[in-house]
Amino acid sequence: MKKRKAEPEEVWAAAFCYVLAPVLLSYVLWVLEDALESGKKRLYFLARDGCMMYRMAEYLCRQWGIPLECRYLYCSRYALRSGEYGLLGDKCLDYICLGGMEVTLEKMMERGGLTAEEVSAAGERMGWESRMRKCLSYEQVKALKPQLKDNSFFMEKLLEHSKEAYPSVSGYLRQEGLLEEISYAIVDSGWTGSVQRSINRLLGSAGYDRAVEGYYFGLYEYVEGVEPEHYRTWYFAPENRNIRKAFFCNNLFECVFSSPEGMTKGYCRKEGRFEPVFAMEENPNRRRIEAAAGLLLRYVKRYAAGEGKGMPVKEKGFSIKEKSISGKHGAGTQEKEWFGKKEQREMERRTAFRLLASFMGRPSAAEARVFGSYVFDDDVTGEERRTVARAFTPEEVKEGRLFRRLFRYAAGGEHPAVQSAWPEAGMVLADAAGSTALYKFLLYSKKSLEQRKRNRKRKE
Repeated sequence: MKKRKAEPEEVWAAAFCYVLAPVLLSYVLWVLEDALESGKKRLYFLARDGCMMYRMAEYLCRQWGIPLECRYLYCSRYALRSGEYGLLGDKCLDYICLGGMEVTLEKMMERGGLTAEEVSAAGERMGWESRMRKCLSYEQVKALKPQLKDNSFFMEKLLEHSKEAYPSVSGYLRQEGLLEEISYAIVDSGWTGSVQRSINRLLGSAGYDRAVEGYYFGLYEYVEGVEPEHYRTWYFAPENRNIRKAFFCNNLFECVFSSPEGMTKGYCRKEGRFEPVFAMEENPNRRRIEAAAGLLLRYVKRYAAGEGKGMPVKEKGFSIKEKSISGKHGAGTQEKEWFGKKEQREMERRTAFRLLASFMGRPSAAEARVFGSYVFDDDVTGEERRTVARAFTPEEVKEGRLFRRLFRYAAGGEHPAVQSAWPEAGMVLADAAGSTALYKFLLYSKKSLEQRKRNRKRKE
């Protein structure tokens, strides 16, 4: 008898129920446990990747009576940096000259908040009128930094717009309580943690003298000038877990765990309060995001009620009970045992790797088609429109082969300007053999060694 082909909706639901929901819940449980033990009183979940984490955490804290306040902070790299540029001067070009998928000079200037007319005028001063939308490689993007610095019109407009944005950006952070004398941390997906540095710099300019701490699903690297001890990671960190990085796709993570609203582009004042302004009316993936949020909430409700099975697993006989503890909270303090044994957290991480490595690193053709159709926003402006995965062309398959990539990297050649947001799915959709995992593992291993050297040097 011929086996029935699964419908797209079934493929989607199965991945959420058996992979994505348990993995995200495990991360949220770890955040709540660590925050509670370190004396945090409040957690800020950052838009948009933190939306579903926030809903899970808020429900668990309310249902179990966990003394942690959960808040949702509307922000983005673009919104925060718009107010931060003026504090940096020329150094703001480090943000402007970042690589990505299909980066153009036009997009680089838009990162600085320039209008379409100002972008055109600034491009003319560089003699780039006919090349504003030409896709640039990472090396070409970096090479434009001195030219942008010497473009007085561009720098003047960038800093002018930043000065205009600063009052609303800092005003929103103050309104949401980030300058209050309370122990708190931010929670996000991660990758570099640059938002945390931006928040610290903005708060510091407003007189806040504490270092904001952050929780992250994973970090590939630390941005320059930060203290690594203020960045807590669950799944992987810059110094380690390279095999996990090799079979992970952060772009897909952002797509499936996003929020219904569009990216926060800035803030405006309405009736005495600062409100977020969005780059678009709604997330183009809104329908699936809302369905996922409902599924995740049902999942966490069953877990909170003691019905959780699989991963994460509550130990047999688990209950929320009073226990006497000692230490930083004081001897004899009564606290609830919400999370079971600590050994469970590491077991959940290992299980998460098996699940994510299969789903993200070696997707089935059905998974590649269904999840590859999510619309992806690569640039900080949040106005991109492409699917997270598409079938590679024969030439792209050839260019993606391990030895060709290693040869190009060793020779110092330029990387292709057009890249894939989920290359593993691109190979599957092209019905091509091969994997990017080994190349990614070697690349991340090299970066990890460099990070460990920096850590040792910093401690000396």
